[in-house]
Amino acid sequence: MVLFLIVYEEVLDGEVMSLLDRTNLDRYIKWDKVKGKWREKHMDNHVWPGKYHVILTMLEKSEVEMFKKEIKKLQQKFSADEIWGWLFSLEEIV
Repeated sequence: MVLFLIVYEEVLDGEVMSLLDRTNLDRYIKWDKVKGKWREKHMDNHVWPGKYHVILTMLEKSEVEMFKKEIKKLQQKFSADEIWGWLFSLEEIV
Protein backbone atom coordinates (compact mmCIF):
# COMPACT_ATOMS: atom_id res chain seq x y z
CA MET A 1 0.00 0.00 0.00
CA VAL A 2 1.02 3.61 -0.55
CA LEU A 3 -0.28 6.94 0.65
CA PHE A 4 -1.19 9.37 -2.10
CA LEU A 5 -1.47 13.05 -1.21
CA ILE A 6 -3.08 15.49 -3.63
CA VAL A 7 -2.90 19.26 -3.13
CA TYR A 8 -4.88 21.45 -5.52
CA GLU A 9 -6.43 24.87 -5.98
CA GLU A 10 -10.05 25.05 -4.86
CA VAL A 11 -11.15 25.88 -8.42
CA LEU A 12 -10.32 22.26 -9.35
CA ASP A 13 -12.45 20.70 -6.60
CA GLY A 14 -15.16 19.45 -8.95
CA GLU A 15 -12.60 17.86 -11.26
CA VAL A 16 -10.74 16.13 -8.43
CA MET A 17 -13.94 14.86 -6.81
CA SER A 18 -15.04 13.56 -10.22
CA LEU A 19 -11.68 11.76 -10.52
CA LEU A 20 -12.27 10.07 -7.17
CA ASP A 21 -15.73 8.95 -8.34
CA ARG A 22 -14.44 7.68 -11.72
CA THR A 23 -11.70 5.64 -10.06
CA ASN A 24 -14.08 4.30 -7.39
CA LEU A 25 -11.90 5.76 -4.67
CA ASP A 26 -14.23 5.77 -1.69
CA ARG A 27 -11.78 5.95 1.23
CA TYR A 28 -9.98 9.24 1.64
CA ILE A 29 -9.56 12.21 3.95
CA LYS A 30 -10.20 15.69 2.57
CA TRP A 31 -9.08 18.98 4.05
CA ASP A 32 -10.85 22.03 2.63
CA LYS A 33 -9.63 25.61 2.56
CA VAL A 34 -5.96 24.99 3.29
CA LYS A 35 -3.64 27.97 3.01
CA GLY A 36 -0.28 27.60 1.32
CA LYS A 37 2.49 29.12 -0.74
CA TRP A 38 3.91 27.41 -3.83
CA ARG A 39 4.40 29.12 -7.16
CA GLU A 40 1.34 31.20 -6.34
CA LYS A 41 0.38 32.37 -2.87
CA HIS A 42 -3.10 31.37 -1.82
CA MET A 43 -3.42 32.69 1.69
CA ASP A 44 -7.14 33.54 1.35
CA ASN A 45 -6.76 37.26 1.91
CA HIS A 46 -7.34 40.33 -0.23
CA VAL A 47 -3.74 40.32 -1.50
CA TRP A 48 -3.53 36.58 -2.28
CA PRO A 49 -7.08 35.23 -2.60
CA GLY A 50 -7.91 31.57 -2.96
CA LYS A 51 -7.34 28.36 -1.08
CA TYR A 52 -6.09 24.85 -1.60
CA HIS A 53 -7.77 21.55 -0.82
CA VAL A 54 -5.94 18.37 0.17
CA ILE A 55 -6.88 14.70 -0.34
CA LEU A 56 -5.08 11.86 1.43
CA THR A 57 -5.82 8.30 0.39
CA MET A 58 -4.35 4.81 0.46
CA LEU A 59 -3.81 2.96 -2.80
CA GLU A 60 -2.79 -0.55 -3.68
CA LYS A 61 0.51 -0.57 -5.55
CA SER A 62 -1.37 -1.86 -8.60
CA GLU A 63 -3.50 1.34 -8.63
CA VAL A 64 -0.66 3.86 -8.41
CA GLU A 65 0.24 4.22 -12.11
CA MET A 66 -3.38 4.68 -13.16
CA PHE A 67 -3.92 7.31 -10.47
CA LYS A 68 -0.72 9.15 -11.42
CA LYS A 69 -1.86 9.26 -15.05
CA GLU A 70 -5.19 10.77 -13.99
CA ILE A 71 -3.47 13.49 -11.97
CA LYS A 72 -1.16 14.26 -14.91
CA LYS A 73 -4.20 14.58 -17.20
CA LEU A 74 -5.66 17.19 -14.86
CA GLN A 75 -2.31 19.02 -14.76
CA GLN A 76 -2.29 19.20 -18.56
CA LYS A 77 -5.97 20.08 -18.92
CA PHE A 78 -5.79 22.85 -16.30
CA SER A 79 -2.22 24.06 -16.73
CA ALA A 80 -3.02 27.51 -15.31
CA ASP A 81 -4.14 25.97 -12.02
CA GLU A 82 -2.02 24.14 -9.50
CA ILE A 83 -2.37 20.47 -8.65
CA TRP A 84 0.28 18.13 -7.26
CA GLY A 85 0.46 14.53 -6.16
CA TRP A 86 2.91 12.91 -3.74
CA LEU A 87 3.44 9.23 -3.04
CA PHE A 88 4.62 7.88 0.31
CA SER A 89 5.39 4.32 1.26
CA LEU A 90 2.92 3.00 3.80
CA GLU A 91 4.72 0.74 6.23
CA GLU A 92 2.00 0.01 8.72
CA ILE A 93 -1.66 0.67 9.46
CA VAL A 94 -2.61 0.77 13.12
